[in-house]
Amino acid sequence: MKQGVWEKEYRNVDNLWGFTPNNMLSNYIDLVPKSGKILDIGIGEGRNALFFAKHGYEVEGIDISETAISRCLELSKEYNLNIHAKVDDIREYNIKNEVYSLIILSNVLNFFSDNDISEIITKLKNGLKENGLVYINVFDNEEPSIAKAKERCKQVADFTYYDEKNKMYHHYFTQDELENLVGDYKTISLVKSRFLDITHGQPHYHSTLEILSKKTKA
Repeated sequence: MKQGVWEKEYRNVDNLWGFTPNNMLSNYIDLVPKSGKILDIGIGEGRNALFFAKHGYEVEGIDISETAISRCLELSKEYNLNIHAKVDDIREYNIKNEVYSLIILSNVLNFFSDNDISEIITKLKNGLKENGLVYINVFDNEEPSIAKAKERCKQVADFTYYDEKNKMYHHYFTQDELENLVGDYKTISLVKSRFLDITHGQPHYHSTLEILSKKTKA
Protein backbone atom coordinates (compact mmCIF):
# COMPACT_ATOMS: atom_id res chain seq x y z
CA MET A 1 0.00 0.00 0.00
CA LYS A 2 0.99 3.61 -0.58
CA GLN A 3 0.82 4.19 3.18
CA GLY A 4 3.49 1.56 3.74
CA VAL A 5 5.75 3.12 1.13
CA TRP A 6 5.67 6.54 2.76
CA GLU A 7 5.89 5.16 6.27
CA LYS A 8 9.12 3.41 5.26
CA GLU A 9 10.48 6.62 3.69
CA TYR A 10 9.91 8.64 6.85
CA ARG A 11 11.28 5.99 9.17
CA ASN A 12 14.51 5.71 7.17
CA VAL A 13 15.57 9.30 7.86
CA ASP A 14 15.31 11.79 10.70
CA ASN A 15 13.74 14.41 8.46
CA LEU A 16 12.64 13.63 4.90
CA TRP A 17 12.09 17.09 3.43
CA GLY A 18 14.06 19.40 5.71
CA PHE A 19 12.67 22.39 7.62
CA THR A 20 12.76 25.11 4.96
CA PRO A 21 9.34 26.01 3.51
CA ASN A 22 8.77 26.08 -0.23
CA ASN A 23 10.24 29.37 -1.52
CA MET A 24 7.10 30.37 -3.39
CA LEU A 25 5.03 30.10 -0.23
CA SER A 26 7.42 32.16 1.86
CA ASN A 27 7.78 34.76 -0.92
CA TYR A 28 4.03 35.31 -1.21
CA ILE A 29 2.94 34.95 2.40
CA ASP A 30 1.59 38.51 2.40
CA LEU A 31 -1.05 37.46 -0.14
CA VAL A 32 -2.51 34.77 2.11
CA PRO A 33 -5.64 36.14 3.83
CA LYS A 34 -5.58 35.89 7.62
CA SER A 35 -9.36 35.41 7.66
CA GLY A 36 -9.23 31.69 6.87
CA LYS A 37 -7.37 28.58 7.88
CA ILE A 38 -4.54 26.86 6.03
CA LEU A 39 -4.82 23.23 4.91
CA ASP A 40 -1.58 21.36 4.18
CA ILE A 41 -2.30 18.13 2.29
CA GLY A 42 0.69 15.82 2.65
CA ILE A 43 1.92 17.86 5.60
CA GLY A 44 4.92 15.59 6.24
CA GLU A 45 6.97 16.70 9.22
CA GLY A 46 5.52 20.18 8.82
CA ARG A 47 8.04 22.36 7.03
CA ASN A 48 5.35 24.54 5.43
CA ALA A 49 2.83 24.20 8.27
CA LEU A 50 5.35 25.28 10.92
CA PHE A 51 6.29 28.33 8.84
CA PHE A 52 2.72 29.57 8.58
CA ALA A 53 1.89 28.73 12.20
CA LYS A 54 4.86 30.85 13.30
CA HIS A 55 3.25 33.74 11.40
CA GLY A 56 -0.01 33.39 13.30
CA TYR A 57 -2.07 31.25 10.92
CA GLU A 58 -4.27 28.40 12.10
CA VAL A 59 -3.01 25.35 10.24
CA GLU A 60 -4.58 21.97 9.62
CA GLY A 61 -2.89 19.10 7.84
CA ILE A 62 -3.10 15.47 6.89
CA ASP A 63 -0.60 12.86 5.84
CA ILE A 64 -0.79 9.16 5.14
CA SER A 65 2.31 8.48 7.27
CA GLU A 66 1.89 8.06 11.02
CA THR A 67 5.58 8.82 11.57
CA ALA A 68 5.32 12.10 9.67
CA ILE A 69 2.27 13.22 11.65
CA SER A 70 3.89 12.25 14.94
CA ARG A 71 6.98 14.33 14.14
CA CYS A 72 4.89 17.28 12.99
CA LEU A 73 2.87 17.31 16.20
CA GLU A 74 6.00 16.98 18.32
CA LEU A 75 7.54 19.98 16.59
CA SER A 76 4.38 22.06 16.89
CA LYS A 77 4.25 21.29 20.60
CA GLU A 78 7.96 22.08 21.03
CA TYR A 79 7.50 25.51 19.44
CA ASN A 80 4.06 26.08 20.99
CA LEU A 81 2.39 26.45 17.59
CA ASN A 82 -1.22 25.97 16.55
CA ILE A 83 -1.20 23.00 14.16
CA HIS A 84 -3.89 20.33 13.93
CA ALA A 85 -2.57 17.30 12.07
CA LYS A 86 -3.93 13.79 11.61
CA VAL A 87 -3.32 10.62 9.62
CA ASP A 88 -5.70 10.49 6.67
CA ASP A 89 -5.98 9.88 2.92
CA ILE A 90 -6.94 12.94 0.87
CA ARG A 91 -9.30 10.80 -1.22
CA GLU A 92 -11.37 10.14 1.90
CA TYR A 93 -10.80 13.38 3.80
CA ASN A 94 -13.75 15.76 4.07
CA ILE A 95 -12.70 19.29 3.07
CA LYS A 96 -15.26 21.78 4.37
CA ASN A 97 -16.58 24.31 1.87
CA GLU A 98 -15.09 27.83 1.75
CA VAL A 99 -13.04 27.53 4.93
CA TYR A 100 -9.42 27.87 3.80
CA SER A 101 -7.39 30.87 2.71
CA LEU A 102 -4.59 28.61 1.47
CA ILE A 103 -4.46 24.95 0.48
CA ILE A 104 -1.03 23.36 -0.04
CA LEU A 105 -0.34 20.32 -2.21
CA SER A 106 3.43 19.88 -2.17
CA ASN A 107 4.78 16.65 -3.71
CA VAL A 108 1.38 14.97 -3.46
CA LEU A 109 -0.45 14.79 -6.80
CA ASN A 110 2.23 12.75 -8.57
CA PHE A 111 1.13 9.62 -6.74
CA PHE A 112 -2.51 9.44 -7.86
CA SER A 113 -4.44 8.35 -10.93
CA ASP A 114 -5.94 10.89 -13.33
CA ASN A 115 -9.40 10.38 -11.86
CA ASP A 116 -8.15 10.81 -8.30
CA ILE A 117 -6.29 13.99 -9.26
CA SER A 118 -9.44 15.46 -10.78
CA GLU A 119 -11.50 14.64 -7.68
CA ILE A 120 -8.84 16.03 -5.32
CA ILE A 121 -8.70 19.33 -7.24
CA THR A 122 -12.50 19.63 -7.14
CA LYS A 123 -12.50 19.07 -3.37
CA LEU A 124 -9.85 21.66 -2.67
CA LYS A 125 -11.49 24.26 -4.92
CA ASN A 126 -14.69 23.87 -2.93
CA GLY A 127 -12.70 24.31 0.27
CA LEU A 128 -11.14 27.64 -0.70
CA LYS A 129 -12.60 30.96 0.40
CA GLU A 130 -12.97 33.71 -2.16
CA ASN A 131 -9.52 35.25 -2.80
CA GLY A 132 -7.96 32.13 -1.27
CA LEU A 133 -4.83 30.61 -2.75
CA VAL A 134 -3.88 27.12 -3.86
CA TYR A 135 -0.24 26.04 -4.09
CA ILE A 136 0.74 22.94 -6.07
CA ASN A 137 4.24 21.53 -6.43
CA VAL A 138 4.76 18.48 -8.69
CA PHE A 139 7.42 16.52 -10.53
CA ASP A 140 7.18 17.28 -14.24
CA ASN A 141 7.68 15.14 -17.34
CA GLU A 142 11.42 15.91 -17.36
CA GLU A 143 11.90 14.48 -13.86
CA PRO A 144 14.92 12.10 -13.91
CA SER A 145 13.14 9.43 -11.87
CA ILE A 146 10.74 8.82 -14.75
CA ALA A 147 13.38 6.46 -16.14
CA LYS A 148 12.97 4.16 -13.12
CA ALA A 149 9.19 4.31 -13.42
CA LYS A 150 9.42 3.18 -17.03
CA GLU A 151 11.59 0.21 -16.01
CA ARG A 152 9.66 -0.93 -12.93
CA CYS A 153 6.05 0.07 -13.57
CA LYS A 154 3.29 -0.45 -16.10
CA GLN A 155 2.49 2.56 -18.27
CA VAL A 156 -1.25 3.26 -18.09
CA ALA A 157 -1.45 6.72 -19.72
CA ASP A 158 0.79 9.50 -21.00
CA PHE A 159 3.45 10.09 -18.33
CA THR A 160 1.53 7.84 -15.91
CA TYR A 161 2.90 4.57 -14.53
CA TYR A 162 1.38 2.11 -12.09
CA ASP A 163 3.54 0.33 -9.50
CA GLU A 164 1.70 -2.96 -9.02
CA LYS A 165 3.93 -4.05 -6.13
CA ASN A 166 3.22 -0.99 -3.99
CA LYS A 167 -0.25 -0.24 -5.39
CA MET A 168 0.56 3.36 -6.29
CA TYR A 169 0.82 5.63 -9.31
CA HIS A 170 3.68 7.76 -10.58
CA HIS A 171 2.36 10.61 -12.70
CA TYR A 172 4.57 13.29 -14.26
CA PHE A 173 2.93 16.59 -15.18
CA THR A 174 3.31 18.71 -18.28
CA GLN A 175 3.10 22.46 -17.76
CA ASP A 176 -0.14 22.69 -19.73
CA GLU A 177 -1.69 19.98 -17.59
CA LEU A 178 -0.78 21.69 -14.35
CA GLU A 179 -2.05 25.06 -15.55
CA ASN A 180 -5.32 23.51 -16.70
CA LEU A 181 -5.99 22.08 -13.22
CA VAL A 182 -6.43 25.64 -11.96
CA GLY A 183 -7.19 27.30 -15.27
CA ASP A 184 -10.25 29.05 -13.82
CA TYR A 185 -8.07 30.78 -11.20
CA LYS A 186 -5.71 33.73 -11.50
CA THR A 187 -2.08 32.59 -11.74
CA ILE A 188 0.12 34.44 -9.26
CA SER A 189 3.34 32.56 -10.04
CA LEU A 190 4.42 29.60 -12.15
CA VAL A 191 7.99 28.29 -11.90
CA LYS A 192 9.84 25.38 -13.47
CA SER A 193 12.95 24.22 -11.57
CA ARG A 194 15.73 21.67 -11.80
CA PHE A 195 17.70 21.24 -8.58
CA LEU A 196 20.02 18.94 -6.66
CA ASP A 197 18.29 17.24 -3.72
CA ILE A 198 20.60 16.39 -0.81
CA THR A 199 17.91 16.02 1.86
CA HIS A 200 17.59 12.22 1.66
CA GLY A 201 19.50 9.31 0.13
CA GLN A 202 22.27 9.90 -2.39
CA PRO A 203 22.35 13.36 -3.99
CA HIS A 204 19.97 13.36 -6.97
CA TYR A 205 18.30 15.83 -9.30
CA HIS A 206 14.60 16.69 -9.55
CA SER A 207 12.64 18.56 -12.18
CA THR A 208 9.55 20.30 -10.81
CA LEU A 209 6.73 22.67 -11.58
CA GLU A 210 5.05 24.80 -8.96
CA ILE A 211 2.09 27.10 -9.27
CA LEU A 212 0.35 29.53 -6.94
CA SER A 213 -3.17 30.51 -8.01
CA LYS A 214 -5.92 32.72 -6.59
CA LYS A 215 -9.64 31.95 -6.46
CA THR A 216 -11.56 34.97 -7.73
CA LYS A 217 -15.18 35.73 -8.54
CA ALA A 218 -16.52 34.05 -11.67
